Amino acid sequence: MGRVGDALSNGAHTWKQNPILCAPFLLDALAEFAFFILVLAGVAIAIGTDALMEVATGFSELAAVSQSYSGVGDPSLETMIEIMEGVYHSIVPFIEVYIAASVIIVIGCALIRSFFESGAIGMAKTATETGVTGMHDLFHSGRKSAIDLFLANIAIVLIVLAGIVFLVPGVLLFRTSGESALSAAAIIVGFIMFALYMTILGIGLLPVKYALVVDNLNAIEGINRGWSFFSGHKLDVLLMFFVVFVIYMLLGMIENAFHTTSITAQIWQLVGWVINVCVIMPLITVWWTRLYIMSKA
Repeated sequence: MGRVGDALSNGAHTWKQNPILCAPFLLDALAEFAFFILVLAGVAIAIGTDALMEVATGFSELAAVSQSYSGVGDPSLETMIEIMEGVYHSIVPFIEVYIAASVIIVIGCALIRSFFESGAIGMAKTATETGVTGMHDLFHSGRKSAIDLFLANIAIVLIVLAGIVFLVPGVLLFRTSGESALSAAAIIVGFIMFALYMTILGIGLLPVKYALVVDNLNAIEGINRGWSFFSGHKLDVLLMFFVVFVIYMLLGMIENAFHTTSITAQIWQLVGWVINVCVIMPLITVWWTRLYIMSKA
């Protein structure tokens, strides 16, 4: 626990000395929301406000009904099906516009997130090395590493999706031999292997973004360096992952406690978001950045 313990304690001190470390996460949320509204406005211009409001109303009604749905036999199920059919018929005439808007939102928000995530790590690096950071570190690191981090994230998604190959034998057996014990076993084993593959990669590639920004690497170099860091410091990475996991588990338990009434649930939704964005996310970024810098020194 040596390096991880030092990273946690010293990282917490660094965060307390630099409350501005929450700025990238606040700006990211604001920028992504503004971008979403901008694209939505473009959709409204393309298909008309009435058509867009019809879809939005349908989704709102669906969310309201789904909250009261209690399971099989609930009469609200028929209402949900009717609403979904209405939403479907409202979307179909403008399906190309909605698909284009969805792609633009996904790519745009990913780029925005990469910029501010790079900036947050750059700020954490400077704060770790010098004790003080500022907004100039955010924009400097964001401009320098955002595209590389964006490309690295795409590569990581493709690497994870490559694990679908574990499901192929079971699917082929099912298609050739039908429902049999052998094909069922192959499918189950395939799913287990795919889950293990995603878990190992998910944890092993956690250091990638820190390696990429701290060492100013391109996408492929960042992935290689991040995986090498995990390979050489497995226990440290696993311990840090466990700490972060426990923190979010505790947050989840607190959230469940607040969900006794709709009012307390709404209050926690705001309070929990503020705690996550202003405290937990900056802290985690400093912890991981400090651990990476300490371990490679």
